Amino acid sequence: MRNKKYVKEKLVLYLFKILITAVYTRAMYYCWVRFFNPLIPTPFFRLGNYFMAALIMFLYVTFVKFYGGFQVGTATRSDLIFSQIIAIAFLQVTSYIVFSLLSYRLVSILPFVVMFLTFSVFSVLWVFLADFCYYKIHAIKRTVVVFNNVDSYISLKGIRKLERRFRVVRTLNSEKTSLEELFEILENADAVFLCGVPSDYRNEVVKYCIAEGKVAYIKPKISDTIIRGGKTIQLMNVPVYRCKRNDGNLVYLFSKRLFDIVLSLIGVIVLSPVFLAIAVAIRLDDHGPVFYKQKRLTAGGKVFEILKFRSMRVDAEKDGVARLAGDDDDRITKVGRFIRKLRLDELPQIFNILSGSMSIVGPRPERPEIAAEYEAHMPEFALRLQVKAGLTGYAQVYGKYNTPPYDKLQMDLMYIANQSLLEDLRLILMTLKIMFIPSSTEGISGDSRTAERERKNDN
Repeated sequence: MRNKKYVKEKLVLYLFKILITAVYTRAMYYCWVRFFNPLIPTPFFRLGNYFMAALIMFLYVTFVKFYGGFQVGTATRSDLIFSQIIAIAFLQVTSYIVFSLLSYRLVSILPFVVMFLTFSVFSVLWVFLADFCYYKIHAIKRTVVVFNNVDSYISLKGIRKLERRFRVVRTLNSEKTSLEELFEILENADAVFLCGVPSDYRNEVVKYCIAEGKVAYIKPKISDTIIRGGKTIQLMNVPVYRCKRNDGNLVYLFSKRLFDIVLSLIGVIVLSPVFLAIAVAIRLDDHGPVFYKQKRLTAGGKVFEILKFRSMRVDAEKDGVARLAGDDDDRITKVGRFIRKLRLDELPQIFNILSGSMSIVGPRPERPEIAAEYEAHMPEFALRLQVKAGLTGYAQVYGKYNTPPYDKLQMDLMYIANQSLLEDLRLILMTLKIMFIPSSTEGISGDSRTAERERKNDN
């Protein structure tokens, strides 16, 4: 019975995905046959037209899946809409380039603009309809939250925002709840969230959930992330995980450095008008210096000076105390608030990348004094320094400015364990999306110097 329900739910989602893909492919195919195919020196016939339809469909599905535009049920409606629209924009640009190359000239941009606007509206309607149907056929999961300490409980507070998917019926402390008591409670639940609980306790719960058809959601520990990134090898007849420090593959390191140089040089050329406009705006705002230098850490704990557009007052840290920017921080200038929202203050780091002190993709470089504070409570924080610091990365794409350092560390370790040029390219393209998401630049609250929270037994 459970399998039939699962198949039905998946089938409905697949039908929605097929619907939007078919409509978009058909619309683009019509534009190709009606407007562009007649313009090329040797027009395509039936097989050629079918090939173009297949190419359009492939590109659309690739872009939408890449940006998460099909993740109904796991993403908010606004995020789905934004993902669909940015995917459509990339596809229109790609299609324009392909059609122009085939025509040996620049084709009219008007049909692509019309298609972008029309299909953006259709995507909004699709998202609302798909989202409505998803929650119509998916029952809300009765959920039990199990934590080990207050801090791990706080880290799961976001679950309560997903009330359309999970209804938290019990919240339990693993230190005060035996496995027998928990299993009895889980009999009337559909899912359980585990955060910070001891490994032996967690393992028994996971095995119980699999046996009983429940769903277990686990917030990993640092050790889990490291082990997951280890290489599976076979020693005689014994399967083991090999976990070691990331020394880097020479071919990858050479390719990554070449990739950094080429892309940063292109960035300097293409973005030079943006550099000039921001520089003029900063000078006109308060007549202070355009750039701001600050000591940061990169691979191996090496200290370098990071270059940024100045977004705060010149005397922002006149007391000599290093602190992160908070919500409504009065140290941020008017121009600074705008460029921080779009992360444009980070652009001068292109020169750090050219000099070799940073890479395009990698863990964000932290200030030495703040890193020391984090390491005092969380020694594992130094593991981020296995690789060169980066302008963007896993933690920058999937986290926020105020995401706790423990969670950012886990994201950075996930990147370190899965480094590749393809992963670097994926994160660069994902960065284009989060640049336009305001929540990704949320500051910390109050007058906190760091985003750290006290942690216990969470390693």
